[in-house]
Amino acid sequence: MWSIRYRFFLITCLLLLSACEINRLRSAEDLYNKKRYAAAIQELDNLIESANNGAIATRAEITRSNSYSALAEAAAERGNWPLAIRFFKLANSDTANLRLAEIYRELGAQAFRSGDVDAGKAYLDAIIREAPLSPLVPEVIYRRIGYFMEVKNDVDSAWNDYMNLFDTYPNNPYEIQARTYVSRFIPGKIEYAQVLSQQGYYPDALKELFELAKYPVVDLDGVNKLISDVYEKQAEEYIVDQDYVEADRLFRIALQYYPAKQQAITRRLETITALYVSKGNSLLEAGDFAGAMVHYRKTFDIIPDYQPALDAIDRLFTIQENIRKAAALFTEAEKYEAQGKLNEAYRAFSNAAELDRSKPEYSKRASLAQNMIEANKNPGAFARRIIDEYRGGILASRINAQKRELLKRYKPNEVRDSGWKMLLSTGQYKYEARYDLMTPEETYFYVWQVNLRDRSIVPLNKLSEALLQ
Repeated sequence: MWSIRYRFFLITCLLLLSACEINRLRSAEDLYNKKRYAAAIQELDNLIESANNGAIATRAEITRSNSYSALAEAAAERGNWPLAIRFFKLANSDTANLRLAEIYRELGAQAFRSGDVDAGKAYLDAIIREAPLSPLVPEVIYRRIGYFMEVKNDVDSAWNDYMNLFDTYPNNPYEIQARTYVSRFIPGKIEYAQVLSQQGYYPDALKELFELAKYPVVDLDGVNKLISDVYEKQAEEYIVDQDYVEADRLFRIALQYYPAKQQAITRRLETITALYVSKGNSLLEAGDFAGAMVHYRKTFDIIPDYQPALDAIDRLFTIQENIRKAAALFTEAEKYEAQGKLNEAYRAFSNAAELDRSKPEYSKRASLAQNMIEANKNPGAFARRIIDEYRGGILASRINAQKRELLKRYKPNEVRDSGWKMLLSTGQYKYEARYDLMTPEETYFYVWQVNLRDRSIVPLNKLSEALLQ
């Protein structure tokens, strides 16, 4: 029971407070209607500060804003611009901001006419800063571009303002007028982009050109050609680096920006197909079959069924098959060798070496098998042949030279020549090759061990070693 009474009491108090606030608002509005703006503002300030009813507080704020605007208009009629500006700022409304922009424009025009260009520019800045929604903004930006061009020669600031003007107000009369200013420095910006490209700063050059291409102050076809040129230059560098995939991509982008290059770029792309095949051949030679196949197949993205690539792929498959066959023959040859069937082993090793020239072991094993066949037939004769053929016959040549030297100092019957003697040595398939030169005062005993298996020769004394130096 007490709770219900307490609630009723609170509701009654709130109604009384609202009624009181409404009466205070009506009193302030009455002062506003009687053009007693200062008194109205004072009452409205007190009401807004203490109001509990949101709707009443909002109405009070609107009336206070209108009061400040009225005071501002009165100050403007008297030409008291500082006071008018102050009151319009206190009004803090969209309408007040629009009027504030008009005052700034007038004051700015006066400043420019009087020659105080910096003050004039400051008023232009104020309009953009404080009244960005004003319909005067396009005109203000245009005039500020003129200030940057005529007074400061500040191309970058003028360009930034123009981009903002076009992005926000495209084809506005002031934007169209601003193109006259901008057209003065566009050739310089294009030249700068070309210099960047010439020096290899391709991303920076493209950034400049892409930015220019967005605006109707350039010959778009000409700029697109320059963009195409930059991509083409990059593509050429990738060709030098043998990155043909990236070169192909960049050439195609270049063609998109300037289709008139179709014939020239097509010829260049055809050149890339040949480079793909050449690169693939290099990878194939190095044994990188997967990499070679990637390059061969990439040509089909440029020229479908490119015949040189098809031929190269066939060659790749043939090489892979030959490698497989060679490996099988090598395994077979080892089995023959283990069974002592040297002739069969030699043929299998030789065929494997012929099929896969990338494996030196195949030809080496074929030579070893052939040596063992020769050694089994006539080891002494084979040892002598190894001696005669060693390093182009160097042993016989130098022994004969030594003999001629001795004949200069001794009579022919005093120089005894043993000739070559082939003697069985320790170890399988090894022989000793001897040769002696003797005189009454000097003796030369030469002896080498000959390995019939691998045709290697090892000197067995220092004199024999010296003869090989």
